[in-house]
Amino acid sequence: MPQDITGATLETSRMVSHTATPHLPFQPARLITSVLRPCRSVLPAIFALSTTLIVSACGVSGGSSVWGNAPSGPGLGTPQTPTAQSATRGDAPEGTPGANDALTGMGGSTLALGDSGYLTPPPDAVRQIEGIPVAILVPLSGRLAGPGKALLEGAQMALFDVGNPEFRLMPFDTMGTPLGAEQAARSAINKGARLIVGPLLADSVTAVRPIAEAANIKVVAFSNSSHVAGGPIFLAGFTPEEQVDAIVAHAMAEGRRRFAILAPSNEYGNVSVDALRTSVEKRGGEFSRVGFYNPEALDFGDQIQNLSDYKNRVQALKQQRAELSAQGDQASKQALKRMEVLDTWGDPPFDALLLPVLNPQTLQILSAQLAYYDVDQPTVRLLGLQRWDSFPNLSSEPGLIGSQFPAARSAYRDQFEARFAQMFGHGASDLSALSYDVTAVAAALARPSVSGPKYDVATLTDPQGFIGAEGLFRFQENGIAQRGFAIMEVQSSGVRMIQEAPRSFDQPVTTYPPQPTEGTTPALPTS
Repeated sequence: MPQDITGATLETSRMVSHTATPHLPFQPARLITSVLRPCRSVLPAIFALSTTLIVSACGVSGGSSVWGNAPSGPGLGTPQTPTAQSATRGDAPEGTPGANDALTGMGGSTLALGDSGYLTPPPDAVRQIEGIPVAILVPLSGRLAGPGKALLEGAQMALFDVGNPEFRLMPFDTMGTPLGAEQAARSAINKGARLIVGPLLADSVTAVRPIAEAANIKVVAFSNSSHVAGGPIFLAGFTPEEQVDAIVAHAMAEGRRRFAILAPSNEYGNVSVDALRTSVEKRGGEFSRVGFYNPEALDFGDQIQNLSDYKNRVQALKQQRAELSAQGDQASKQALKRMEVLDTWGDPPFDALLLPVLNPQTLQILSAQLAYYDVDQPTVRLLGLQRWDSFPNLSSEPGLIGSQFPAARSAYRDQFEARFAQMFGHGASDLSALSYDVTAVAAALARPSVSGPKYDVATLTDPQGFIGAEGLFRFQENGIAQRGFAIMEVQSSGVRMIQEAPRSFDQPVTTYPPQPTEGTTPALPTS
């Protein structure tokens, strides 16, 4: 049975929420505990079973500990530009909590935030603080300090929510560079880290790999670049491959068979193209057309015309009109009259088009120009990736009505965001939720056992998986996180869920018709 890292037993425990938690008809993935549910002094005996939920320690003195030193020394190079995911799905507000801002954990323990933005240890912290040390490598300085702060805040919240006194988190500043990540990893190993959480960017993950291999410890990184996964490296980020596979599976279930892609001419576009080809071909579909465009451009007319065979379809319309005109009978005249509103004859050579765009402005232009060149829905279904979920006002674009994309959906996200805002005084980013989930897994697996903390491959790749603030996920042996996505559709009244996210990897998908009520997602089915 999968594991749920939100800390709520869906069928038996109450959530700390102003709204009722939807009833779920079966036991979900394994929970990693948090104070999203009240801490209880007596826990059901069933929780002791190995196949059930991980439960939090209640009323424990001391709580989880956080300490760590960033690498010292002069600057470690020029900070990198954020990746697509870190820039769009994880920017956090600037500024860090001051030294007087303290957070209280489940056992009444208080951790004071240092001026550097992470919890500062006492001088003899190594001797005074007991527990299983886990390092988190994030950019706490430099151009990526905003995303780094978001990641650290999510991790801090997981510490308090899980409340495992056996767990100790050590933050290290990567400065947003590969060299900084390498030095941070070395410092973490020297401090006795049993697991490394982070870093954020793919080249930093590459820099950390040989250090982790030499120390024989695992790394759970926030990157979504699948080419750095494998060996000791597990990726928690939402890889394009997983997103593409989810939307292709849904599109083919709807009857789509011929797929094309119009992608930016960069690494993100290349990965998306390869992912689409692999997903379509393994399911027996047709990988029809590929087009690339300059992501900085504002006009994509040439690419759309080439991709959709527009000029040949215009010529086919002229030929059709000429043939009808030559016939001259009444039926031909009526047919010609009906063709006056047409610009092309025949459909594009595909019935599904993937648009892995990087920003909402590009999507707005593409949708308008696709419609202009007769690439219209529902003849051609426009498909997106999870990035679309962060774009505002999708339903205001007529050309996007009917388009679909995958999105992370969790029954616990609202509770997570409410708790986060209460703790930090501002909204949670997607990176905060991602870090929360990973840190919660690490803290839960640090519970005492005969063989020590369970950071081995077999435990990390538990096929049942976990459920967290970002939904259902599990790590695969190739190092990539497989996720359970909901499928969203852009409708004139808003973005609606048309297929709910699974709550178990054994659960068949549940698809239901669009909901007439207002809002971005309908309520989860009750049966």
